[in-house]
Amino acid sequence: MTVERATRARAAAIIVSVAAVMGSCNILQPAAYLAIGQAKAPARYVLEDTPTVVFVDDRNNAIPINSSRVRRAVADNVTNQLMSRDLVTITISPRDAMALSRNQDRQGKLMSMGALGEAVGAEQLIYIEMLSYRGSPDNVTPRPSAACRLKVIDVVNKTRMFPGPDAEKDWQEIIVQSPPVSPELYRSNAGRREIEKMLAATIADKVTKLFYKHIPDELGSRLTPQ
Repeated sequence: MTVERATRARAAAIIVSVAAVMGSCNILQPAAYLAIGQAKAPARYVLEDTPTVVFVDDRNNAIPINSSRVRRAVADNVTNQLMSRDLVTITISPRDAMALSRNQDRQGKLMSMGALGEAVGAEQLIYIEMLSYRGSPDNVTPRPSAACRLKVIDVVNKTRMFPGPDAEKDWQEIIVQSPPVSPELYRSNAGRREIEKMLAATIADKVTKLFYKHIPDELGSRLTPQ
């Protein structure tokens, strides 16, 4: 048993003993939470530690304004989190993949994701397709939301690694909704840019959590503009 587990076990035993004395006192539940901590959700998939590129696609124009900038922000955020959490040790600039894809699209040549990853020197590609990107879920409430779907591709062997071959769906769907934001932010270019950055960071946060053990619904306060 590790030191951490032993400590948690002792804390749990103390709480049980206190419970016997205090009965149903409502102080027990928060005390237990503080001592043991919230259970962490497991990673949905563990990435291979190989050269990795993140590519965000918006060929259906789900992002109404500044699509290229938003796509780059999401991809850069995911890439930075992968590196900072040591989920992979080598990443390739998303800008390289975007530039190559844009050039091929202009020539009327639609590249496969495997070919795109290979062309930029990646062995693993995280492909994110945007499905929606809105400043308000009902065009009234100032609460940005977005949806996308994701898969992880083994570029070398040209296979989909996540979701696995036995999964019900070929994609992992992701839906995010930010905390409510001040309506004042919608009234200036600078404010709308803040909302754009915050939503891109929120998407990246949820995407990256697929790949490591984490506390569910935990989101840094830095993602919430006031």
